[in-house]
Amino acid sequence: MTEQQEPEVKSQPSSAAPLANEVAGKKQGRSGALLGGVAILLALGLTGGLYLHGHKNAVTQQAEIGALKQQLADIMGKLDQSNSQDAEQLATLGKSQQQLQEALDALQHKVLDLDDKRPNDWMLAESEYLVRMAGRKLWLEHDLISAITLLGNADERIKALNDPSLMPIRKALAEDIAQLKGMPRVDREGLTLKLAALSDQIELLPLSTVSMPEAKAEADQAVSTNPDEWESNLKKNWVKFTENFITIRRRDGAVEALLSPQQEIFLRENLKTKLLQAQLAVYREQQALYTDSLDKAERWLTQYFDVDNSATQYMQSELDKLKGEQIQFDYPDQFKTQAMLEQVLTERLQRILAGN
Repeated sequence: MTEQQEPEVKSQPSSAAPLANEVAGKKQGRSGALLGGVAILLALGLTGGLYLHGHKNAVTQQAEIGALKQQLADIMGKLDQSNSQDAEQLATLGKSQQQLQEALDALQHKVLDLDDKRPNDWMLAESEYLVRMAGRKLWLEHDLISAITLLGNADERIKALNDPSLMPIRKALAEDIAQLKGMPRVDREGLTLKLAALSDQIELLPLSTVSMPEAKAEADQAVSTNPDEWESNLKKNWVKFTENFITIRRRDGAVEALLSPQQEIFLRENLKTKLLQAQLAVYREQQALYTDSLDKAERWLTQYFDVDNSATQYMQSELDKLKGEQIQFDYPDQFKTQAMLEQVLTERLQRILAGN
């Protein structure tokens, strides 16, 4: 009996094993389904989030693209407007250039016709230029000779035109030339050369030396034979007696001291400066400065140099001659011919431009 019960006890475990396996399988199936659901939910959530984020970015990008398109449209509109304005300006400029070119062509055509219409007008214009140059030579450079020469050349050109209507101009030219020829002429180069030569001789002039005044002549000391002049004879005898001891003679007059070497150098340089000032005054036509400079030079020459010396006397005589020179003159304010020539040229030019 004992042996039969043991097999029954051994068989119980074998029948419970499939049930346990079944229960375990159900539990595993439930947990797998739960995990799968969770995974699906997570996938759906992630997908939705990505969709929302992408949609939001897409909306933002669409807004940015719309703003860029608007800016591009504005820029294109401005460019179109600017191009339109530039085109209008170019059209206006082209029209102005065309008008200017037409006017220039017309003027060139008239200028080219000048030689055929009035060839003598060029010589008349040249005469007017010569008259203006004569005025500049006279008023700016005070060149009287050149001014007369230029006026003469202008008259020769008007004479060559052989135009009777220009006789009043030739008459005015003759009056202007006669007025200039009647004015005194100054040899400026000659005056400045003379002054320069005198300045070179200053170093050779001797200074004046100390000169003693003449002693007074002594009275007659002869003794008279008249007894009534005994007092006078006594004085004369006394003078003769004392002459062997002391002799006194009176000299009236001031004695000037000699110049020191340094003062002598300054004196000669100042004298040269005065002559140089006179040279500048000649070219500037400053009569007062010219005369004053020569006066001071002559006064110093007499005061400090030996007036008995031949070189000093020569310089004094030359300074006297130079002081008598006139270096300043009143020139005419304008030429009569100038205004007449300008009027004739203006009238002829107007007729030419008018086509007459």
